[in-house]
Amino acid sequence: MNKKFLWPFLLLLLLLLLFLPLADRTSGSERVIIDHNKRQLVHPACFDQADLTNYIDEVSYSRATEDLDYKIKDECSMERLEKGRESVISKILNE
Repeated sequence: MNKKFLWPFLLLLLLLLLFLPLADRTSGSERVIIDHNKRQLVHPACFDQADLTNYIDEVSYSRATEDLDYKIKDECSMERLEKGRESVISKILNE
């Protein structure tokens, strides 16, 4: 490829990687609290307002949703543990 076209191509590729929705909104390694009796998961910041039993545990978000198939039932946790994807640049700016 000609050098004249190489640098604009690389710049365009970099911009696409930064602005395309490639990153998960909630990391699979994020720690969550699960209630085994109710089969639900709760974000740690929402623990006080969640009505949980005494049979709780702390696991990763991916294990709770994929392996154990627990669901998010309270609104606070739904806001903090969003599904979907976002761009890499917005992920960097939000943290």
